Amino acid sequence: MSGKNGGTEARKTGSGKKIYYAALFVIFVVLGALVAGKTVHSRRVAKAREEENQALIEQYTLEMEELSESVSSLRGELAQTEDRYTEVLARLKETDKDFYNVLNMYSRDIEAGRLLAGLTSVSGSGVIIKLDDSGMGGALVHDTYLNEILNVLKEAGAQAISINGERIVTGSEVICLGPSIRVNGVRLFAPYRISAVGDPDALLKAYQESRIYKTIVSQNLLYDAQRSDNILIGPYTGKVERVSEQ
Repeated sequence: MSGKNGGTEARKTGSGKKIYYAALFVIFVVLGALVAGKTVHSRRVAKAREEENQALIEQYTLEMEELSESVSSLRGELAQTEDRYTEVLARLKETDKDFYNVLNMYSRDIEAGRLLAGLTSVSGSGVIIKLDDSGMGGALVHDTYLNEILNVLKEAGAQAISINGERIVTGSEVICLGPSIRVNGVRLFAPYRISAVGDPDALLKAYQESRIYKTIVSQNLLYDAQRSDNILIGPYTGKVERVSEQ
């Protein structure tokens, strides 16, 4: 009896192992199929994205080429207009000198006004002032610091000033906006680079003798100020408010 029972138990054990291995095989097959299916799906998605990106690149490339052609055409038209304008002025100078002189005077006044309004580029020597936070949770550069520096430079005779490329004009606002400082409606982040065209010696002396300079030093902010013989400050590109006549 014991032999029969032992044989029965052995067959049961062998049958159980076969079922166990068969179940493992089925599980592995299913897992393999899932992994393979997911891999195939991922590859299809990646391929679809790649094709979409390639189509976008081709579209943007075509648009850039069209825009480039338009710019070239407009530049040609502008050059022709400038040539015609020069020819008309030359004839006017010969035929009506009085009118030519008046026109020339008004043109100079307009250009001077554009310069004062910050609508033209200005280049020349001056100073470059760099200002940055002290770091590690220390002192921060505040809008009041930048405004005081601007006032010092203006009083010292700066012809044009910019902060991180933003031209400073009469209506420019320099105010804190969270971790940034907004200039002309544009959010700027430290480090701040203030460029000023004017007499380098006068500008640098006025800055280093100012109260704000002493404050910057005492606050352990990162700062630097140097003369430069080649500063280019671009025009103001923000919104120009028109003053209506009452």
